[in-house]
Amino acid sequence: MNANKRVIKQEISAELETARTKFHSLVNSLSEQEFQKQSLNPGWTNGEILAHMTFGFIIVNVLLPMARLWGKLPKSSSRWFAWLLNAFTGPFNWINALGARGQGKFFTLNRIGKIYDRTYFSLLKKINSIKDDEWERGMYYPTKWDSNFDEFMTLEKLFHYPVIHFNFHLEQIARQ
Repeated sequence: MNANKRVIKQEISAELETARTKFHSLVNSLSEQEFQKQSLNPGWTNGEILAHMTFGFIIVNVLLPMARLWGKLPKSSSRWFAWLLNAFTGPFNWINALGARGQGKFFTLNRIGKIYDRTYFSLLKKINSIKDDEWERGMYYPTKWDSNFDEFMTLEKLFHYPVIHFNFHLEQIARQ
């Protein structure tokens, strides 16, 4: 394995572990009432924000096979797909908000840590499955869907995304 690629894997793994530690510290510090409390993001509870943050990690599991596939094709081949997704930003935002509310009901205070950990360990396995020549491959993304998406994201950037998304929403958790 290329030493540089080993460093990438180690950095991403460490970044994910730091987020995991913060996540569990935060979840363990919340009472059931605080979990249900209105967050600093209007219209969302703390639990819904935490579910949404967790989903940011889950979505990488969904995006990774697509990014690996598009990464084998010419770089510009996924541009039309990103353009199409950007065209449906309105419906996406509605579904995204509805999804977080539903996840907030399913990802209870007692369940959310286990769901997060399953996703975390799945991502670690996927990091180790990336071949050296894949890290710079990627695809175009719908930047209107999430300001944390870059127009074109390599697999390396994709694995950084959930932590960036996590940190973005971390400040929205309301404390007593």
